[in-house]
Amino acid sequence: MITAECYTDRGGRPYNEDTCRYGQINGIFYALAADGLGGHGGGREASMAAAEVMESCLAARKAGRITREELAAWFAKANHTVLSMQTAECRMQTTMAALCIDGNRVVHAHLGDTRIYHFVDGSCAAFTFDHSVSRMAVLAREISMDQIRFHADRNKLLRTIGKSPDTEAETEEIVLAENRSHAFLLCTDGFWEYVIEEEMEKALAHSNSPKEWLDEMRAGLIKCAPFNNDNHSAAAVFVKMGMQKSVFT
Repeated sequence: MITAECYTDRGGRPYNEDTCRYGQINGIFYALAADGLGGHGGGREASMAAAEVMESCLAARKAGRITREELAAWFAKANHTVLSMQTAECRMQTTMAALCIDGNRVVHAHLGDTRIYHFVDGSCAAFTFDHSVSRMAVLAREISMDQIRFHADRNKLLRTIGKSPDTEAETEEIVLAENRSHAFLLCTDGFWEYVIEEEMEKALAHSNSPKEWLDEMRAGLIKCAPFNNDNHSAAAVFVKMGMQKSVFT
């Protein structure tokens, strides 16, 4: 059984350039979050265009199990679309994280620093690798993972949709363990910068729905974020395995 919820908020900025959606198309559940870059509406156009490409690709696909290669091709198409929208005055770009649930399989992809978190029975099992200068600084052992959130170079991205023609998405496939509770959180950097993993787990422990989970985390974010904080958006997905049939609500 799959349940989901999402929200997007402009925070302390004059524009909201995030896009966050979920739904079911051709029997495939999907969720996505995208953080547009470009200002003055350009980032919003880029994030919406990337989301619309994903949805159109889902609608046009033929039957069969979804693959990592297929999802990567959709990101490539979104990249081409955003590149074609750019002008000399607005080099719009966007991050994007997207996941598709096909039976007991999850296929996800991302570009940039919009993250996908996977929780199993309430504990954070994994999250995606940020394509950022600050994440590379962690690999070089110059800073710790905890220091990414407020690192001077945290907004310098190495890979985005619209950055270059040959940009490739990072993809992963997960087979969901039976008789376990799985939760996924897709969130822009304006969200995860102020909601640490321990707080995600704590809120999840006593949430009966994705909406309750998001509401508690969002309330905590608003309390600690500065007045001029970035747009913040998130999609929460609960998946309970071991049911007799798949149900999306």
